[in-house]
Amino acid sequence: MTEEITEDTYRLYTDYVSAGAYCLKTRNGFRIPALVLDQWHEQGFAILRTNTLADKYGVGRKTMWNTIRGAIDNGFIKEVGRTEEGRAMYVPCLQRGVEWRAGREAQV
Repeated sequence: MTEEITEDTYRLYTDYVSAGAYCLKTRNGFRIPALVLDQWHEQGFAILRTNTLADKYGVGRKTMWNTIRGAIDNGFIKEVGRTEEGRAMYVPCLQRGVEWRAGREAQV
């Protein structure tokens, strides 16, 4: 998915990542939507390796899984299947960015 990003797509993506940072208030919660968006944009889905992410961000595996679970429970990412190795494949729920922008604009 390496097509050129339009201004509208850029706004959608930044709204989505901003909404994640605003709503997922754990130490690393803001990272999950951005990671999923990046991988999804490149390959059509994201694989979140809990151990790798935990090591990278200096937290325990269980803490990282809880962070990922928070992104799922809050509707920022969803599982769409499994790889042949059994790993969950995730996609971003971009609608969360649309909702976030609408809420911000309603406050003005």
